[in-house]
Amino acid sequence: MEEFLINARKLAYNETVPPKAQIDLATEKGKKLARELGANIDIVEAGTLLMDCAIGQALKEDRLAEHVEMGLQKANSLLDKSSLTQEEKENIRHCILEHHGVSKFYSLESEICCNADCYRFASVKGFMNAVRYTREMPFEDLVKLLNNKVEEKWNAISLSIVKQDLVSQHGVIIKMLENLKEVK
Repeated sequence: MEEFLINARKLAYNETVPPKAQIDLATEKGKKLARELGANIDIVEAGTLLMDCAIGQALKEDRLAEHVEMGLQKANSLLDKSSLTQEEKENIRHCILEHHGVSKFYSLESEICCNADCYRFASVKGFMNAVRYTREMPFEDLVKLLNNKVEEKWNAISLSIVKQDLVSQHGVIIKMLENLKEVK
């Protein structure tokens, strides 16, 4: 598994979006949640590293809506060469496929990956990273994008432990966004 994680990290960090700071935030939060909830930490790490491994390419090609499938294809090329069990491979695939949320998760690991992804916009640290790496965008577009992503991620949270952790941070972010909308 360690060799697979090294290759997954290389693939994830090779993308320009999300920035390394966002990948690391989701991965560290995911691993922490996995420890606290008794999930497989390696599967969660692989899932958080690979869930957006094609988003940069998708943005360049104006195919953002397809980034999950594109990421799965890239991940499959790594998974197919790995010595992981079929069960581990399938779990990682579901971590990628379900990272935006579903009504019923394949596994605890895929649910953790989805919730760890929420930290990228629904936590103050993730929000500030997003601002930092999108500052070239026109101001009104940036505010609109951030508002949409914050709400998308807040609504994707399914674990009460994550909701409790982020509730006050989400409130601060929402107030800031409301104030930014007033600035024109």
